[in-house]
Amino acid sequence: MTLREKDFFTLEEIIARWRFAGCDRATLLTYATRDILVFSVYLRDLGDHKTIEETPDEKIITTYSVPFKFVSPTYKWHSIRYLKADDARRILEATSGEQIGLGGLFSSPIRDKASGTGYPQAIYFTYADLIITRSERDRFETEHKINLASGRVSKAWRWFSDASNQKTLSILGAGVAAVFIAACQSSNGGQKLDQFRESDAHTRMSNIIL
Repeated sequence: MTLREKDFFTLEEIIARWRFAGCDRATLLTYATRDILVFSVYLRDLGDHKTIEETPDEKIITTYSVPFKFVSPTYKWHSIRYLKADDARRILEATSGEQIGLGGLFSSPIRDKASGTGYPQAIYFTYADLIITRSERDRFETEHKINLASGRVSKAWRWFSDASNQKTLSILGAGVAAVFIAACQSSNGGQKLDQFRESDAHTRMSNIIL
């Protein structure tokens, strides 16, 4: 059974998927600047909680309390929030250690007024917080005809080239050879078997020379 894909991906996962199309961090910055790819963040809704930080001298416990709030019966929390193009650009341009404050996020990739939420205090994000939803990834790949075939071929080649997989390949090769020899013996006698052995010996000799 194939597992269902997750709902969103980190930017590093997106870059790895699109690398054969020439994608890197600078490419994503261009997409954000031109607003052709919608970036998101994941907001946690933990409610009341606390953190415990231990130092060599003491243990620091910080408690976070959520103030009373009224929500309608039809209210639904959206963990994935979408960014305006300029806010995504600001985060992508940030250097290591810089956090970018955002005053508003959106619950829909359309990012219209109805789906917007403003915050009295800015929420801070870094490059590592940015994500791309599965639906946005699929939309972009379809619209811009991203070719993923070369990526699949490269992944298969890396697996075959990995030294740790050579034992498995040897076992598979021996199994295929055994099946072929048995088929030759049962169908055409020894003639095809001798031809196969001669070809196999030639192949082995070529591998030794190489």
